[in-house]
Amino acid sequence: MSRGLRTSAVAVLLGLLALVPALALTPPAGTGLQPDNLLIGILAGIGAVRGFRATRGMTGLLALTWRLMAGAGALFSLASLITGSGLAGAFGVAGVGDLLLLVVLCIPPVVCALLANQVRTAGWLTLLVDGATVVLALSVAADVFVLSAPDQVGRVDPLVVGYTGYAVLAVGLAGALCTATTRELQRSSTAVVASALLVAAAVAMLAVGIDRPGLLWQALGDVACVLCFEAGVLAVLSSPRHLSSPDDVVARSPRVNPAGMSITVLATFGLPAALLVALARGQALTPWSIGAVSAVVLLLLVRSTLRIRTSTRLVADLVRNEEDLRDLVEGSSDGVVVVDDDLRLRFASPAARTLLGLPAGTGDPDRRLPDLVLAEDRDRIAEQLDDGTAGTLHLRIPGTDRPTELEVTHHEHRGEGRRVLHLRDVTVRLRRERELERMAYTDHLTRLPNRALLFQELARPAGERCLLVLDLDGFKAVNDVAGHEAGDQLLVEVARRLRTVVRDQDVVCRLGGDEFAVVVDGTPAEAREAAQRVVDIMALPHRTAGFTFAIGASVGVAEVQAGGGQLAFREADTALRAAKQAGKGCVRVWADGTGSSPSGDSVAAALAAGHIELRYSVAGGEGQPQRALHGEPFWRHASGDLLPAAELWAAAGRQGQDGALQTWVFAESTRTAADLPGVSLLALDLPAGHVRADQLLDDVRSALAATGFPAERVSLAVTEEAILTAGAELVPVLHELRALGVRICLDDFGMGQTLYAHLARLPLTSVRIDVAALGGGGDTAHALKVVRSIVLSAQTFGLAVVAHGVSPGPLLDDVLACGVHMVRTREDLRHVTAERVREELATGAEAVRILAR
Repeated sequence: MSRGLRTSAVAVLLGLLALVPALALTPPAGTGLQPDNLLIGILAGIGAVRGFRATRGMTGLLALTWRLMAGAGALFSLASLITGSGLAGAFGVAGVGDLLLLVVLCIPPVVCALLANQVRTAGWLTLLVDGATVVLALSVAADVFVLSAPDQVGRVDPLVVGYTGYAVLAVGLAGALCTATTRELQRSSTAVVASALLVAAAVAMLAVGIDRPGLLWQALGDVACVLCFEAGVLAVLSSPRHLSSPDDVVARSPRVNPAGMSITVLATFGLPAALLVALARGQALTPWSIGAVSAVVLLLLVRSTLRIRTSTRLVADLVRNEEDLRDLVEGSSDGVVVVDDDLRLRFASPAARTLLGLPAGTGDPDRRLPDLVLAEDRDRIAEQLDDGTAGTLHLRIPGTDRPTELEVTHHEHRGEGRRVLHLRDVTVRLRRERELERMAYTDHLTRLPNRALLFQELARPAGERCLLVLDLDGFKAVNDVAGHEAGDQLLVEVARRLRTVVRDQDVVCRLGGDEFAVVVDGTPAEAREAAQRVVDIMALPHRTAGFTFAIGASVGVAEVQAGGGQLAFREADTALRAAKQAGKGCVRVWADGTGSSPSGDSVAAALAAGHIELRYSVAGGEGQPQRALHGEPFWRHASGDLLPAAELWAAAGRQGQDGALQTWVFAESTRTAADLPGVSLLALDLPAGHVRADQLLDDVRSALAATGFPAERVSLAVTEEAILTAGAELVPVLHELRALGVRICLDDFGMGQTLYAHLARLPLTSVRIDVAALGGGGDTAHALKVVRSIVLSAQTFGLAVVAHGVSPGPLLDDVLACGVHMVRTREDLRHVTAERVREELATGAEAVRILAR
């Protein structure tokens, strides 16, 4: 359409420019060769061709309408060429040109009538009355201002009367017929009205030229013709290719056409204006004007009668529609409720009253909808209804047995102070959905959560958690000896026993067969304790079907990392296999080194490829710019998992690469720490079972010499298990390291067997304790007693005490009050890259991570 507008604008501009020399060459007498008429004929022909081309692809009544429009342009082109060539008289002189012009002038009213026929609500009687009223009103104005004007001398030429009458007829019919149109034809109808107005203007100029010959009237008529052609072309171009389906309410909806309405309004007000002008200048009305005024008055009376009849019909339709709607609402099984801005009931259908528990009747002016739901839901429902953003609401209505659950959709009528709510009883549907969901996530035999729910639980973000996977030892004998029914009964008993040995917050699941799993909230030490309780209770005799069976359980334990549910399950399953190989009633923990990396994966290759990286836990004191780093190696595995340090050291030990990994850890960690400003301490762990004591001293010396990192800012943490598994050669090496200035920390202090022996023989500078492990299953008072004892012992030996496994809160304050030097909370910045450490140090943040006294 925008392209058509540009083309029409160019055509009008070129036509008007060409019209200037053509008018200059046209003889004033209007006889002989008339270049302006020849030019008008050519332009009309071009417009007709463009109009016909635009109708390609149209069918039916739409194609007929616009081809008539284009045909009118073609006939006008022929008439103009005939009169312009001098072969016939000029327009206004009875001849072939005027006969063709008469045919052309009949087509625009027909086009307007065809367009009006597309409006569903169009009443032809009303349209004819409106059209006659507008035409008669305009005829009175034309008679007063033109035909019977005081300056009119002599008898008016009949052609002048005819052309003037046509102008009145064209304008009046176009305005009346195109006052209302459809949405899809609104632009086309506007263009047709404009075309009719321009035709009327051209004809009027022709009439004036006959009565008062002059080049001005001829030029104005020619300009109106040029504009008329393009208005007709635009009417065709703006039309849709096909009319929409009658079911398309939006496209076929009636719209008021501003152009047609303007003509109707101006004609209506033009009649009294013409009468006032005639009265003011003492002009006597002709018999035609008197008769036209009388006819207009009569038509206005007829129009009022038609309007009353139409209004009566509309009111009857509204009443009938309201009755139909009420019957539909009252007969529906779904409830309909209307509430005001205060959520008070204004209407409730019989079905809605039943669903809401209201008595039969209609009067509930003081009942608020939120007052009808369960007490605990009232505030939520009121807020959601006031907010209006929730598309669907769920109401629970108190009942004798259980609440009735309703699904509510609501529609707000803005500015009317009310909204309509549709209620549907979904109690049975929701009950079935919940039952299906329960069946999908529940083992049908033991009523425990199944494997699907287990992995949902593992994916849930939480704090420290561990996964226990257990398998019954000797269960096959139960099925073989006592039958599968007895085996099912024993599985139910196993489920019952598992519930008794874990806490309420722990999740017990059945994986299938005789395999079970438990998700334990807490540290690996707490999980191992829970696993031992499972082993102990499963070792008790089981009685079923008259038989007594001595079965047991093997348990694999793995820590659940953030987002690592699948990895934790693989690790726990690997640990379970190791427990089964070790014998009945065994517990194996992945962090203890059980399990293996995927076959074929080389730690040496990973080191060479840069797939091993150090992750750091950052800590610092309140108000202290210095920060401490705790470094651990992680393996960014080809499977996409970030394998923890315990698994990496285990794989390195199996492949004989623990020495190479040890060398790399010291070299890389000291190099990174040396490049980071504000690092006061670098803490590294000596992993149990993987300490290469024969090269430990050289590894530390080489790393410190290569990086220039001070030895007194390095702290090596060693556990009792590491000392025992490394042999006697580790203790002398630790003494030499201490002589270099390296700090030595005994980890998990208070959990071993020969604590004072270690204090006597090891060159320690600090000890590290796990407050959560000392608590004895949540007994914080007992844990604090143990912490005080450890602090007193450490003070005797001049050792610093570092605590971890405690969150900010009252317990943290109590631990600090015991005399602990540092407490590393569970909210530390843990296991981050060196780049993230650099960002932390750059910010200078004073977040509480390690609290120092």
